[in-house]
Amino acid sequence: MATDEVGTGLPWVDAIAASFPHHSFDEFHTHELAALNARHGALVVDDLAGAAPIAFRLPDGTAYTWRATPTGVDVTNGDAAATLVQLDETTFSAFLNRLLSASGAVCTERARLMRGTLQDWQRWEPAIQTLLTGTPIYTRAVRGTLIDRSGRPLDLHQTFTPDDDMEDLRQFFSVAGYLHIRGVYSPDEIATWGAEVEKVRAMTTPGDPFSWWSLNSGGTEIVTRINYLGRYSEVLQSLCTEPRTTAFARLAGPELRVCDDRLDGPMVFIKNSDVVKGDGDLGWHVDDGIGGHPVMCPLIQAGIQLDRANAANGQLMVLAGSHRYTKHWLQWGQEGDLPVVKLDTEPGDLTLHYGDIMHSTPPPTAPNAGRRVLYYKFAEEKTFEWVPAGCHYNDALFRADATGKVSSRAATH
Repeated sequence: MATDEVGTGLPWVDAIAASFPHHSFDEFHTHELAALNARHGALVVDDLAGAAPIAFRLPDGTAYTWRATPTGVDVTNGDAAATLVQLDETTFSAFLNRLLSASGAVCTERARLMRGTLQDWQRWEPAIQTLLTGTPIYTRAVRGTLIDRSGRPLDLHQTFTPDDDMEDLRQFFSVAGYLHIRGVYSPDEIATWGAEVEKVRAMTTPGDPFSWWSLNSGGTEIVTRINYLGRYSEVLQSLCTEPRTTAFARLAGPELRVCDDRLDGPMVFIKNSDVVKGDGDLGWHVDDGIGGHPVMCPLIQAGIQLDRANAANGQLMVLAGSHRYTKHWLQWGQEGDLPVVKLDTEPGDLTLHYGDIMHSTPPPTAPNAGRRVLYYKFAEEKTFEWVPAGCHYNDALFRADATGKVSSRAATH
């Protein structure tokens, strides 16, 4: 079952829903929410200051309006709010369980904005997650938690070598959410793998359901990501069991397994200059942005750097420590004094980051970028039990809609 060929929306949310608590729409609003607010309301007061009310409504008309208060949130009957979300009880429960995000609920047409915008709903999303879990919302206060094993502030631009103390790497990775390890792979290995990527690129064409295509200013389609590389390269598929990559990925947990046959399998991300349409340049995002946090996370992205990465080539950026928090969606330039880290890497380096750290790859500043990174994902056994081989939780993003448009190919939009 492949991206673009599923055509069924988000099937795994339905299949796994029984594994998570069902939240009755009425019971949650009349009893559960007050108890959650008593426990965690103080964590959302500052965040919700100035937030306009939001209402949720079932198809039968049952509705509740949420309002920010000096102690957290308050709920009243009715839908007297500028933002009104209509959804069924199953979708509401999935949203509370983080099986669907606000974006995921809307893009799979499981929820409708009767008034207001998706951004208005997302304005409330981190606070709702915090009320449910007690996880704080990501703010500049994270800086006080970015400390090393000795209690000293982390150097957020620190790099490591394969010979460094693994406990230092483990602590940095756990706290900061990313790692940069220099010189893990030899120049000969990088040359061999780079040649394999080019072989795969030459065999990939627009419309391939396993690749992402963008447009440049000349209207030319350019490939920006190729998934399931093993279709064309046994060499790149065999890297799923590469021992150095596995050892470093498992700093996040000894039980992690490589996603060799699901969640897009081994893939290459290719940065191009002059992209004007498509997903060649990725704004701030998390890999569970459509939902599925408890299904996929912790998810580790291990990136084998085939080319130099810097601002000219469209480097990876992360918001340090954000994997440990609920968080707002940000646009480039809205980071304020949050700890933005730009990773300058060389061929042969390995980067690792959590899938739910806020990360981004902005447009290259040079006119001839072509940076390539091989990515191998690692997840827990639960992910393999819930997500079938050949599938990704995000498949709903890349299926053709009623007009034939598909997100993996910019030329269709």
